[in-house]
Amino acid sequence: MAPTSRALNYTLTDKKVNAAKPKDKPYPLADGGGLYLDIMPGGSKVWRYSYRVDGKRTKATIGAYPLIGIKEARDLHEKMRRQLLDQINPARQKQIERIERSAKLAQAETFESFARVWFAEKMATATARTQKQSLGWMVNDVFPKIGAIPLGELHARDVLKLLEGMRNTPTKANNIRSIIERIYQYAAQKLLVTVNPAEPMRGLIQKPKATSYRPLSVAEIGPFVEAVRTCNAHLGTRIALELLMLTAVRKDNVAKARWAHFDLAGRTWTIPGRTTGANGNMKMPEPHTVYLSDQALVLLEAAKQLSSGSEFVFPSIGRQSVPMAECTINHLLSRLKASGSCPADFAPHGLRSTFSTLANENGIAPDVIEVCLAHHERNAVRAAYNKAKYAAQCKDALQWYANRLDQIRKGADVILIRAAA
Repeated sequence: MAPTSRALNYTLTDKKVNAAKPKDKPYPLADGGGLYLDIMPGGSKVWRYSYRVDGKRTKATIGAYPLIGIKEARDLHEKMRRQLLDQINPARQKQIERIERSAKLAQAETFESFARVWFAEKMATATARTQKQSLGWMVNDVFPKIGAIPLGELHARDVLKLLEGMRNTPTKANNIRSIIERIYQYAAQKLLVTVNPAEPMRGLIQKPKATSYRPLSVAEIGPFVEAVRTCNAHLGTRIALELLMLTAVRKDNVAKARWAHFDLAGRTWTIPGRTTGANGNMKMPEPHTVYLSDQALVLLEAAKQLSSGSEFVFPSIGRQSVPMAECTINHLLSRLKASGSCPADFAPHGLRSTFSTLANENGIAPDVIEVCLAHHERNAVRAAYNKAKYAAQCKDALQWYANRLDQIRKGADVILIRAAA
């Protein structure tokens, strides 16, 4: 039954409220007409209004005391009582008003301004490379076209038009669509929007098949290594490329390597995962341990002499305070291709394929190869188990691989021995 509009005899005073002490459980301090203060165990006091609607007892939260004083609480209580007289549920009305406030906020927020909030709050654990690439797409390809549109007004047709103009770069188009979808998922979590305009565009542009980087053949390995060692490129760059080959890591891991992550005495290199902060440069969240072969240690000793006290193993030429750019390795590879010492269709990532191919041909256990390559294991428990279980075998596999490369380079006849699983 809805209340009448008659005057109420309220009973609370500031003195009574301040005298109310917290207990183990919340308890009400009645004021009148269903208005009361909830005294919380932690000592806070919250105004609430208890009432019946559709035959059921419910309540609406008004706000905290003393931020909302006794007089203001009673005025708001009277407003809610009048809403009930007009068949309006006060609790539901508060929800509607909150949604409307969010909608107004969404109108004030442009897509670009909220996208930058998302980058700051949700992309902090991504690798620096991923952050740079993703933000670059937004700045160059997205913000100029839809950045000024209010967050709540961006329509699926706007996303459609954007993506249709990217059909010649399908990988980038799919990545951009995914980023926009994730931005709107976050906006929905903040109650700013209720519709995700990128969701209907899933599958609009067919994803290209994953690129398979071809390995160096046995016949190509010798000339390649010799060319790396004897070309007239900067010595640091040549060492970096050869270390990339010996460790089977990703290109950016070598380019951004820091001495702080190496234990030369323990023969390990621990590459931080992307969840470990700004220095993390693994593609995967967790750190990856590389077991250093004798040959890798020799290269690192030479690199230490060249780095001249820099924190980076391979500092930029002329700038010790910044790491080598990844493109430096690409440029060296291009020079080798031009000289005929490297296949024209070979990419740096193919050095990982080279390790995988030779290791598989030698019978090294697939799980060991996967751990050496830091391939992502979706099951976190299994991933940790594999790292611990195969540590010794990974160490042996990388040393075997370094020896095998030396044997191929020297042209020795090698009898391959099947490795134990």
